[in-house]
Amino acid sequence: MPAFDRESWPVNDRDAFRASVRKWITANWSVSITLREWWQRLADAGLTVPTWATPLGGIGATTTIQGIIEDELARIATIAPPLSGVGVHLVGPTLRHHGTQAQRDRWLGSIVDGTANWCLLLEEPDARDDVGGTVSTAERTSGSDGGRATWSVDAVKLSTDADLADRGLVFVRTEEGSTGRDGLSCFVLDLAQPTVSVQRLASGVSVVVAQGATVSADDRIGEPGEGWPVAQTVLAHRQTSLAGRIRRGLIDVPAGERAGNLDRTTGDVLTRTRPRSAPAQERRKKT
Repeated sequence: MPAFDRESWPVNDRDAFRASVRKWITANWSVSITLREWWQRLADAGLTVPTWATPLGGIGATTTIQGIIEDELARIATIAPPLSGVGVHLVGPTLRHHGTQAQRDRWLGSIVDGTANWCLLLEEPDARDDVGGTVSTAERTSGSDGGRATWSVDAVKLSTDADLADRGLVFVRTEEGSTGRDGLSCFVLDLAQPTVSVQRLASGVSVVVAQGATVSADDRIGEPGEGWPVAQTVLAHRQTSLAGRIRRGLIDVPAGERAGNLDRTTGDVLTRTRPRSAPAQERRKKT
């Protein structure tokens, strides 16, 4: 497929935009392409995160335009963009606000095109919903990674769907003896390390245990000991985001390599997955 100019969308004319996106879907949706290709096409066109700025993968549109995109995708029961989970709605805004340009370049693309799935590693068994009660730690090691400091992470965290996640945003203490808001740091943790284990409980919650897992300075979001503002950004977006909201009529498919869907054809995915149904309150209104 030729490169798509995201700046060409008529985002200031709703009728023209609806016509354009409907034409785009007709040209790009196919049951013979892989899920990876479908999500890449959506990402290239800026339709996965339309409200993000163009340099970050969006088209600088309003939430009204986002609604039009979802309406048109749902009209023919296509597979939804990779919007469920915390990648787009929590990790993305956190990286945009606190990450370096190199970190945004490194991670945002794989969030938008669905090739990476993320989880939030904030809560702990004895300090649920209270980042100030964090006891998990990261200790600076004597070794180095190309001259950059590395840390060894020891943590027990509770998360949702971590069993399908490739990476997690983890909050730990990097200053010995610190409590409350002090001494917290945020890292991106690679869950594929042999020193990280994930166990999904019957309740649906996952327990993530890191024992000497490695993170580097390049994996740290913000400065050491300044994780509290990062956590506040995460919590603010968790309270207000529509994470997990997939419009009725669309097919919701987990993102990332671990989920095992990226190289299946969209037709195969459709035969095994049902569209998202209406919320209970909406169904009651129609009866």
